Amino acid sequence: MRSVLEAPGPIERTTAAKRQAGRPPFLAFVADGETETLLRESLTQQLAPGKGSIIRGGITKAVAYLGQHRSPDILIVDISDIELPISKVNELADVCEPGVAVIAIGNRNEIGLYRDLLQAGVIDYVVKPLNPQLVARALTSGQVRTGEASPIHRKLGALVAFVGARGGVGTTTLAVNTAWHLANRQTRRVALVDLDLQNGDCALALEIQPTSGLREALANPLRIDNILLDLHFTAVAVETLVTVLREQFHYVILDVPRIPAAPYRRALEMADFRIMVADQTLRSVRDTLRLRTTLAEGDNKHRNLLVVNRHGEGGRHALTLQEMQDVLEVKPKTVIPFRPALFTTVTGSTRIAAARRGKFGDAISALALGLSGRPPERRRWWRAEK
Repeated sequence: MRSVLEAPGPIERTTAAKRQAGRPPFLAFVADGETETLLRESLTQQLAPGKGSIIRGGITKAVAYLGQHRSPDILIVDISDIELPISKVNELADVCEPGVAVIAIGNRNEIGLYRDLLQAGVIDYVVKPLNPQLVARALTSGQVRTGEASPIHRKLGALVAFVGARGGVGTTTLAVNTAWHLANRQTRRVALVDLDLQNGDCALALEIQPTSGLREALANPLRIDNILLDLHFTAVAVETLVTVLREQFHYVILDVPRIPAAPYRRALEMADFRIMVADQTLRSVRDTLRLRTTLAEGDNKHRNLLVVNRHGEGGRHALTLQEMQDVLEVKPKTVIPFRPALFTTVTGSTRIAAARRGKFGDAISALALGLSGRPPERRRWWRAEK
């Protein structure tokens, strides 16, 4: 079939009745054996065999586990004896995928704690000791309220749009490497969307086989007509696609073409971060000024960030960073060094430049930190890629 952006029908959104593929329906993280036994007996009556797992370790284990694995639809976490339970719930919310129903269990029977937990995004708090009736009521609440407006439910993945001031500044390269870094160094679920259906290079940069639409057209010349070759799509299609993706991923990275068309404008309008990519040329500075005018100044929900790519390429003939800043009246968020050899030598598992240690990878890490506020996870030195 052709691109999802051209699909005439609506894209289905995630609901409690239609679960996201690959996500377990239920997980529980408990702090002690007695709670595990009681919860397991209660769940036997509530869930079909094989539909849920119970893991020892409480909410601390849950935060570490869900930073590496898919989130369930319903999550039970034990906050017993946790000194700062609200802080831990906030950590949990950060690693959970959108749409998770979180139920807390604990040993403190305090109305203030209950209210704080609800405010932090938990849908229910059950005080120990557990019994089948309490567990059944909590699970029913989780199943009914999944997707409703508690903070963890309603949170959406961040939408990051990369757009170049002009052609050739490396927008696709930065979009691909930033997406890779967020996925592999921060263990986030990331969707990378190339909105340039005709000339996009994201698949090429990742060495992924692109869709076979052109091959099929050439193999079946009788099917080539205006409808088959017309790749236009609407702003509504972009909005629908992005909305669905934000319900399933921590980050949605868009590579947006420099074309003044309604679908691309809508993508930039919706973005939480608009990354304007420029280089140190006069043309780029001129076009960045135009782009800033188009995007307006942004606000707390929609931030415009300037990234100077290929720093050092022009040598003494290039504009300096200070000259760019004086003209644009904005300081670059990140400066990416020019490393052409890095892209001509990477092969196999290290074909992504950000996977290699060096100034380029450090710059991508800094850009990702500016988007997420999270430093990359520390890796043991003997596992680091060279």
